[in-house]
Amino acid sequence: MNRLKGGSFPVGAEADFLDCDPKEFFDKLFHTMGLRRSDIIRQANIGRTYGHQILNGTRKGGRDYYLSIAIAMHLDLSMTQRMLAVTGAGDLHPLIQRDAAVIYAINHNWDNTQLWTFMKEKGIEPLDTHMARVVRHPLGSTRR
Repeated sequence: MNRLKGGSFPVGAEADFLDCDPKEFFDKLFHTMGLRRSDIIRQANIGRTYGHQILNGTRKGGRDYYLSIAIAMHLDLSMTQRMLAVTGAGDLHPLIQRDAAVIYAINHNWDNTQLWTFMKEKGIEPLDTHMARVVRHPLGSTRR
């Protein structure tokens, strides 16, 4: 935003932030954070093949999948918004109840299971990544 507030539109190397390839973005992010793609895909509860395709940029994922990846990676809100912009998934808006729940989860460093449970308790449609299949009941049984 600060770059766009300037007197002229950014060009060349200065404008790199405007045109970033999702594969390049995820490659840098995973390298910087020292995370393994397979671990994040599993924590986001995304199918292995589809997850790798999303992260490699060979397929475009749905917004909920990118949000689940952000939660699994424990990205902060700024980096989550950046990821959503790079992938063309649309940023989070705090005035939208569902987005506000995701923002709350990000700010409290929750995992996907905690977010799913919170959204279900509040009557908000959870992220669509098949979390219902793996969320465990506090007493140990599996809820479906």
